[in-house]
Amino acid sequence: MQRLVALAVGLIVAMISLPVFSESFTDKAKNDGTVEVSDEDPAMQKAMARARAGLEGFLKKAGSPPSDTGQYSVKVRVSEGESLEYLWISDLKGQGDLWSGRIENVPVVRSLKKGQAYSFAKTEIVDWTYVDKGRKKVIGNFTTCALLTKEAPEVAQDIQKKYGLECDR
Repeated sequence: MQRLVALAVGLIVAMISLPVFSESFTDKAKNDGTVEVSDEDPAMQKAMARARAGLEGFLKKAGSPPSDTGQYSVKVRVSEGESLEYLWISDLKGQGDLWSGRIENVPVVRSLKKGQAYSFAKTEIVDWTYVDKGRKKVIGNFTTCALLTKEAPEVAQDIQKKYGLECDR
């Protein structure tokens, strides 16, 4: 069964300015909107698998970040009734498998608010990202790369080049 899930696109707004984005993606990002994607979408499944593969290294780095890095965030799965959503969480604090932080997006899930403290299990993390200031690169953010596969190739390439987002299409 295919189910559509809402993916918040707002974090990339916090990391970059948006004049190069195509109109549909830009409008959603500017409005801290969501994009609906099937939970069976191959690009999204690949993105989440890549994030899981690198999660332990990310969490270690986030726990003791090098001075030339910043903006550490994770994307977590949140559900309420029939609603399933993925939200970016920043200001991370972890203790074993339990983590907490601050919601960075305007949630569709009505019981949550942007800026609210939120606790989650490590197993709920589906993506992660941080900025390497020295290299001027966005590291991780695999789900945004998956969303860019839905854009025209020249738009996706421009975004990747301009903001140092490394995606393999």
